[in-house]
Amino acid sequence: MPIEPGMYPTIKPDTALGRALVEFFDVLEPVYASGERGVFQVIIFGGCAVHIHTQARGSADVDAEVASHGYAEKSQIIALLGEDAYVFTDEEGVTQMLELDGSFNTTLAPLHEDYEDRVIRLMTASEIPNVEVYVASAIDVAISKLGRFGDRDQHDIQSLLKLPHVDIDKFERLAREAISYYVGDETRILGNLNVVLDDFNRSEA
Repeated sequence: MPIEPGMYPTIKPDTALGRALVEFFDVLEPVYASGERGVFQVIIFGGCAVHIHTQARGSADVDAEVASHGYAEKSQIIALLGEDAYVFTDEEGVTQMLELDGSFNTTLAPLHEDYEDRVIRLMTASEIPNVEVYVASAIDVAISKLGRFGDRDQHDIQSLLKLPHVDIDKFERLAREAISYYVGDETRILGNLNVVLDDFNRSEA
């Protein structure tokens, strides 16, 4: 279902990577600016989403769920986004490149079925009409990272759970619901969740 922009909170990215994430999708302006081909919407996950929420890290790969609500073919959109890496300069003057991860798929990790209800709209002064960029909520990004669960993922989860607006009880409830219909190894993911909760409770003690 298309996301209704007015229904969701917004955030104006205040870091070089945050601004670059929105500008990364400007390549789609010729396709969507007129409104004749509908609306393009994207929800960002992964390391880029962690950065938007915490400013703690960056990521060269853009993990994103892409949806074209209109007449443009999704394959065409992916091709446009994948043509060139987006080059920008970070706060330390280092040149960085953003590239779309074509292998990203939201079905590969646990994810709550209502995650679209919690997305946040990314805003910039040079917003392109009909190109809408969202980031998954901190809780939903944390849940998605229970799948791979490498050292970086575990660190990211703890950083997200320590945000002032994140409710640990809500995270646990939504995570357990997501795991209950996850198509992968449910026992392993539940074990990962228990590790996360133990680590969080130990850090808060």
